Amino acid sequence: MKINQLKIEGFGKIINQTYNLSDMTTFLGDNETGKSTILAFIKYMLFGFENATTANQNFNPLDVKTYGGQITLTHENKTIKIERIKILRTGKPSFSCEISEEGQSYQLDEASWQEFMRPITAKVFSEIYTVTQDNLQISTVKDYNADRLDQEWRMSATTGTVALFDQVQKLSKSRDQIFTTTRAAKKPINQALTDIASVQEAIEKKTTEEAALLPLMTKNAELEEQIKDYRDQQTSLDDLINQSKHKLSFLAEYQEYQELDSQNLSNILSTEEADNLRRKHALHEKYNQEIRNLNQKIAADSIAIENLDTPKNRFLQDEETLEKFYQLKLEYPKAISAEQQIAQFKFSKHYLIITIIAIILMGISLALKPFVAIFFLIIAIVSGISHYKTHQLERQELAKNEAVLADFDQKVAYFNDMIVLDNDSVNTKIENITLLEKELQELRITLSQYHPKESIEKLSALKDLDNAIFEEIPDIDTAPKLLEQWAQQSRDLMRLTRLKEQLSKIFDLSIVFNGYKEQKQLDQQVAEKTKITQELNSVIDEHSRNLAVINQQKTDTTLIDLAAKLARKKATLRDYLVDFATKTAEIKLIGDVMQSLSSETLPDILHRASLLFRELTNNSWQEIYLDEDILWVKNSRKQSLRLIDLSTGTRDQLQLALRLAFIQSKKQEFPIFLDDNFLRFDKTRRLNFGKLLQTIAQDRQIILLTSDQDFTLEMEGTIKL
Repeated sequence: MKINQLKIEGFGKIINQTYNLSDMTTFLGDNETGKSTILAFIKYMLFGFENATTANQNFNPLDVKTYGGQITLTHENKTIKIERIKILRTGKPSFSCEISEEGQSYQLDEASWQEFMRPITAKVFSEIYTVTQDNLQISTVKDYNADRLDQEWRMSATTGTVALFDQVQKLSKSRDQIFTTTRAAKKPINQALTDIASVQEAIEKKTTEEAALLPLMTKNAELEEQIKDYRDQQTSLDDLINQSKHKLSFLAEYQEYQELDSQNLSNILSTEEADNLRRKHALHEKYNQEIRNLNQKIAADSIAIENLDTPKNRFLQDEETLEKFYQLKLEYPKAISAEQQIAQFKFSKHYLIITIIAIILMGISLALKPFVAIFFLIIAIVSGISHYKTHQLERQELAKNEAVLADFDQKVAYFNDMIVLDNDSVNTKIENITLLEKELQELRITLSQYHPKESIEKLSALKDLDNAIFEEIPDIDTAPKLLEQWAQQSRDLMRLTRLKEQLSKIFDLSIVFNGYKEQKQLDQQVAEKTKITQELNSVIDEHSRNLAVINQQKTDTTLIDLAAKLARKKATLRDYLVDFATKTAEIKLIGDVMQSLSSETLPDILHRASLLFRELTNNSWQEIYLDEDILWVKNSRKQSLRLIDLSTGTRDQLQLALRLAFIQSKKQEFPIFLDDNFLRFDKTRRLNFGKLLQTIAQDRQIILLTSDQDFTLEMEGTIKL
């Protein structure tokens, strides 16, 4: 896996920065320029944001609200882009992971991404693949003796970290706080054993003291048995008394049951017959009600029709009247037209005027020009003839219109008895006739509300239906009484069944229950209980007096309290022993695991570390090997030294070689992060360290974070912060 790009939107003091990384990348910067921030950013992008605690720095940016960014990776021909963003104080962190391969892409959720990263976790990232001066530091000589220092180095070489050794030390310290030797009186186990012995001694003493009270205690034990017997008798009597009271409380129901059971409750009707009778009676009542309603309606309709039988109404309903209405509607337009033409009629006089003028002109021109007089004579004759013909035509037209009006008036005269018709106009006459026709329509509407014939027919049909019910059930009028008797019987039967079901759980219904006898027996039981109660109270008083004597002779700390205290002390001892055994087992288990890992993986790690250590020290040190669980280092002069004999810088270089060898042995394709872990190297070994990193970078990515300007002069891919 290789990191190609970091895009930081807001993380600590770094805002809106993009860094492109190569196989060997060095971040160069003074203290507090952001080297540790970049390392934390890579960790958070890969494994998720961590809350600020005493162990974690707060990387929330101060100047922007966006917290996070993106990281781009390549792994096995896959391009991976991860984005984690959080809007401070308002939102939850978001996560997206896009993997592209051969032109296709897909998304992973958080859980799938963490599974994809296994076995690399945030802890492995910090403790194994991040190499710092602190997590390379093995305890100094003054803290440990040589054997413990060798043990810590061996665990560190085997697991890549001293965390397991620290766990063993923590378990050993915790175990030693519980127990070391029997002479350590302040240890919890020894204190618990001392407390148990003290309590047991007090119990023996108390037991001896209470032996003197044995006869009285024996008597009290007998009294307790008597009290128990009396109370058992009371309980038995209480049960019998409660049973009797329970039976007597149902005496009224029992008597009701006896009375109902003695009656003949065979139903006079079946359910089907009762339903049919109820249905038929309902129909009979319905028919009777409808018959009464129809009779009332027929009587009311007859009165209303009789009131409407007036001369005027008979006139309006006459067939001739209807015919006259129809004729007048047809002739109304003609009469209106004739009336309008007569009103506008004037005899034409223009031909007469022309004739007179022609005669006058003829008389004037007769003396002067006879020929002109003849012309005017002809005009006068022609005009006179035209005037005559026109006058005759006009008189014919007038006579025709007058005949139309006369015929219309003759038809209107039919209604003279109903309306006043003097010399009114045609419109007025028609309006009066229309009013009469409207009265006729209203009369028809009124008469349409009354259907005596239909009501009579319906009445006859209802009477036939009701008669059919009487033919089927002659005594239908007595049905309500019969149904009430049937309903009462049904209720009695249901009540009898319910009482039988209820009382059968209380009484033996095959035997007659005698309430008087039961009451007498109850009185006897109550009297017997009273006697037993008196005897019980007497025994209780004696027991109490004896108990007072016993308690008076006892000390404040009773044997029961001591026994309880002993049980608590034993429980405490058991807890300490379990805790001690558990921690001892964990230490042994870790030792066994380490022994197994040492035999399986440590030889390969030591071989790889020897090669790296040799390169770092210019062959000053040749080999790292294990002999009888002790790590030895052989120099160029074939001398073997224990780790305690090495200088501080050499131990740093040895631990670095072991860490790098451990990482290489796991064959996990994951970058190595180095944060100023070479500060105690001399100039030559720093140069060797740089060459070693360039060699390792050919197989896996190296990311170096340093403030050493001289060291980076010979390194490629440097990013200055």
